[in-house]
Amino acid sequence: MKTAFFNSDSGDPVQPFPKSRERWWRCFFDQSDDAHLVCRSDGTIEEANLRAIHLLGLSNEKASPSLFQSLSPENVARASELTRRESGRQETLTTVRLITDGRIVHIVDLQFTPLDGGFTLVVIKDASRRWRMESHAQRLMTAIDATPDVIFLTDADFRLTFVNSAFQSVTGFNIEEALGQPIDFLRAPGQDGTLAACRDNLLDEKDWSGELMNRRQDGSEYPVEASISSIFDFQGERLGFAAFERDITLKKRLQEDLRRERNLVVSINDSLDAAIYTVDREFKLTHVNNFWERMPLKHGWLVWGGKPRPGMPFLNAIANEERRHQIKLAMEGVLETGRPYESQVSDPAQRKNWFIRISPWRHEGRITGLIYSVTDQTRVHELQSQLYQAQKMETIGALAAGVAHDFNNLLQAIRGHVALMLLEDNLAAEMGDPLNQIEQAAARASEITHQLLTFSRASEENQIDLDFNEVITEAAQLARRSLKQKIRLRLEPADRPAFARLDSTRAQQLLLNLCVNAIDAMPDGGELTLQNRRVKLSAAQAENHELAEHASFICCTVRDTGSGMPPEVVSKIFDPFFTTKAKGKGTGLGMSIVHGVISHGGGFLEIETELGKGTAFHIYLPEIKNGIAAVTKKKLQSKLVRGTGQVLVVDDLDLVREFARTFLEASGYTVLLAASGEEALEILKGKQDQQKPVDLILTDLNMTGISGQQLIREVIERWPAVRCILASGYLEPAERELVESHLGARILNKPFNVREAANLISEMLAG
Repeated sequence: MKTAFFNSDSGDPVQPFPKSRERWWRCFFDQSDDAHLVCRSDGTIEEANLRAIHLLGLSNEKASPSLFQSLSPENVARASELTRRESGRQETLTTVRLITDGRIVHIVDLQFTPLDGGFTLVVIKDASRRWRMESHAQRLMTAIDATPDVIFLTDADFRLTFVNSAFQSVTGFNIEEALGQPIDFLRAPGQDGTLAACRDNLLDEKDWSGELMNRRQDGSEYPVEASISSIFDFQGERLGFAAFERDITLKKRLQEDLRRERNLVVSINDSLDAAIYTVDREFKLTHVNNFWERMPLKHGWLVWGGKPRPGMPFLNAIANEERRHQIKLAMEGVLETGRPYESQVSDPAQRKNWFIRISPWRHEGRITGLIYSVTDQTRVHELQSQLYQAQKMETIGALAAGVAHDFNNLLQAIRGHVALMLLEDNLAAEMGDPLNQIEQAAARASEITHQLLTFSRASEENQIDLDFNEVITEAAQLARRSLKQKIRLRLEPADRPAFARLDSTRAQQLLLNLCVNAIDAMPDGGELTLQNRRVKLSAAQAENHELAEHASFICCTVRDTGSGMPPEVVSKIFDPFFTTKAKGKGTGLGMSIVHGVISHGGGFLEIETELGKGTAFHIYLPEIKNGIAAVTKKKLQSKLVRGTGQVLVVDDLDLVREFARTFLEASGYTVLLAASGEEALEILKGKQDQQKPVDLILTDLNMTGISGQQLIREVIERWPAVRCILASGYLEPAERELVESHLGARILNKPFNVREAANLISEMLAG
């Protein structure tokens, strides 16, 4: 290694030290790993080792080089001060920037040692690594202090040795007060097990992470996510522990909000009265609500062998291959078009009706899967069937009312004339039987009219308290006339009177219809049973028929041991004109009449049947507590009651007008006829100002133009003295109330009996 020496005047090399010391000096000076310089007080470099020459870019061509030329301006003054010292201790100028050719090339420390004779030894030590480390440490500390998380160090006994700035802002504890304390003062009580597990892990040289509950200086508690690790020195000795803790109060609050929101959505989903399945685009199950547990394992084409689990291929639950293919095509169509698919599914074996809906599952603007919902619509289907039945009955009722009106008019003329002929004193004996047969045929026709009117509420009912023990006794007496030789009849009345409110004629009619059907179902003989029981409605019965649970009802059962009925017949049994009997053997109205009578009585009917084992019809009617049966009979006179006065008959059917004229004139009245309400008003205008005004009008209800009700209203407003009678085959209760209570008129039910009509007219004119 070569050392250069510089003369301040000529630039020639000089000898700065005595020769006796040169050897050891040279060895130290030249072999040092650091750059060494010997400078004068003005910074002139007198001697430099090879390391310094390379570092400062020195050469012999450059005379009197100066140390100050290689320093940044901010370091020159301090360096000049240190080179002027003639004695003193060694001093170091740290983090000095060396400049070569106008740019910083090194970060160094300059160590100044005063020598004799005004010289200074300058040792240049490379500080780049230290500077980088310090810079890194500074940035690290800045980052540690800038983070909102709490960072602290402890010694091996878990005492705090360092905390960052966030420690005080988060915990509220003063940093100076906290240092040196065991870390346990931060922990909230009640978590000894967790803290013990944490210590055991750390002492076993394992990192630990988890959630802890901390306590602030004011006593409030807050949750943290903590990560704690051991710190070791170069020899592997534990120095302590480093902990990073983050306040997760807001995170916990958000998690709780999300949990509540999720639970709300799940509870809504589980509260739906449908089994809800969600599948992804690959048709794999992702979620199912808990309503499926209340469903049969087989519902809506699905058959589950156990609990449906996410990830299962959904289509595998459809056992029928044809149905599976159909649903697969439907699902693909919903994914492609976004339009829902709906289908009604019937299961005759379970007597269930299912509604299937496949809807697109949309998330963030795209269809991510499908929602397959199955709803039990058995009850809805039943209600729809009942509504359909009610609509059919209403239609038939309207038809029956119209037919009955015309039929009653014809019967009125037939039965009226026959009754008048039978009242003749000089009636030939040979005419009696034919006239009686005509009367019987007309009476039978009147009964058919009455049956037709049962479809509507138009016909008059006389509802009374009936003891159904007496009803089944009377029905049994009538049914015995139709019993075949091999059929036995059993009566099982209730243990005490069982009252229900019903029209007595209709009660007998419905039981006879059921008895006749039972007899026809036993062509080879059997047993017919009529039974009465007092019962309380079950919860299912109350729900199905919208009645009060445990309500008191009378159950009248008509049971046979005949052929029974298949399901397809049971579903149509109440349809008007539906019959399984041979042509000419039945009208198909019997069961419809039964249905109407029971419905009008506020009850319902249940059918129990099995092919080959017979059928039982259970009639349920509300029980009347403390009912009293009352039956009144009218004694009819053999002759017509006669009277005087002028009667105006108003009817648009000439047969009825002529019959009315005949029987009224036979009863002693003067009769005027009008074919319409308008014609009747014209007659009244001309008659009421004369000496013989009209005393009473007998008018039909349904006529073209002004109806009988409108005519009566007009008459009582203009001629209050005129008495009014309205003749009709049917009237709604509200119409009857209006006519009798508000208009003050009387009502005759068509076809009326001539004696009854004569009595009523005589009574009104006498009053």
